[in-house]
Amino acid sequence: AVVLLDVRLPDESGYGLLGELRALRPDIAVVMVSGVDDPELGKAAVEHGAHAYFVKPIGSTELYLAVVNALRRRNLELEYQANLQRLESMVAERAEQMAIAAHVQEGMLPKSPMIGDGFEVAAHFSPAREISGDFYDWYQPDASRVTITLGDVMGKGLPAAMMMATVRAALRASAQVEDLEQSVRLAARVMEAPLEVNQAFVTVFHAVFDVGSGEVHYIDAGHGHARILRGSTAQENLLLRSAPIGMFPDTEFTIGSTNLKPGDTLLVFSDGLLDLRPDLAIKDVLLPADVRRAATAEELVKLLTQGSKGRVLSDDVTVLALRRKWNPKAQGPLASTS
Repeated sequence: AVVLLDVRLPDESGYGLLGELRALRPDIAVVMVSGVDDPELGKAAVEHGAHAYFVKPIGSTELYLAVVNALRRRNLELEYQANLQRLESMVAERAEQMAIAAHVQEGMLPKSPMIGDGFEVAAHFSPAREISGDFYDWYQPDASRVTITLGDVMGKGLPAAMMMATVRAALRASAQVEDLEQSVRLAARVMEAPLEVNQAFVTVFHAVFDVGSGEVHYIDAGHGHARILRGSTAQENLLLRSAPIGMFPDTEFTIGSTNLKPGDTLLVFSDGLLDLRPDLAIKDVLLPADVRRAATAEELVKLLTQGSKGRVLSDDVTVLALRRKWNPKAQGPLASTS
């Protein structure tokens, strides 16, 4: 519909009637006219929502073109409003999906430290976005072993989070396979198709800790940030590693071994921690003294990640620590001091 409206009406201002018309029928096109050649009147007409403005007298051809242009402009406005509403709806729907995904992801990560006879495990996780490609996990396949995992899926957002869930599930499903290399290889085969479809790969540090002996067998699949804190005075970097999962077909994963004495801690972290503590990129640099002297694994990860909750992060920050404690039920030395 098109309305031809004079700026000056007998009983009221044309601008006032224009406002009422636009409120009742936002879909109409309005052409305003005036017998006074004043640019300010034309400016006011457009500001009040008119689609065109002309000074009388108006020829038939000029009026026809004005109506056509007003209708086109009205149609563009309606199309813009419809697209904007669709976009807002899509954004709201995606925000809801992201919130659900973040809630599900948070529910998959262990919440409280794991404390058992002779060991404790704790972690810290600060995602750079609402959902993350980083993950950590721990569980006991049986009373004598503890399995820990820290992984980083290439990419960000929802696709990375979905891949994270797949990786975690695959590693858990293969945990009953006692041979560590076969276990990780089985998980890699399960993940092969989704990783290929998403053109992604995963870096993983996956380890099994023997509660009685302190032996640790691990596979570092392209992760690269793992070290042993020997008491509070020394540290060792775990340098043996394999290719990331999904980077090459039929990758062979090399098993590394080390031993934790009571008081020793296995520390693993993601790339994001280097943004908080760039000095950790230098392998030979000792962790700060307060971190090394932390009384528990939980205190250690809290000290190491101070500030991650109160700043804008460029990458997810994930830290996992497994500490061997003195277990009076087991045989072994009292403590490690070097």
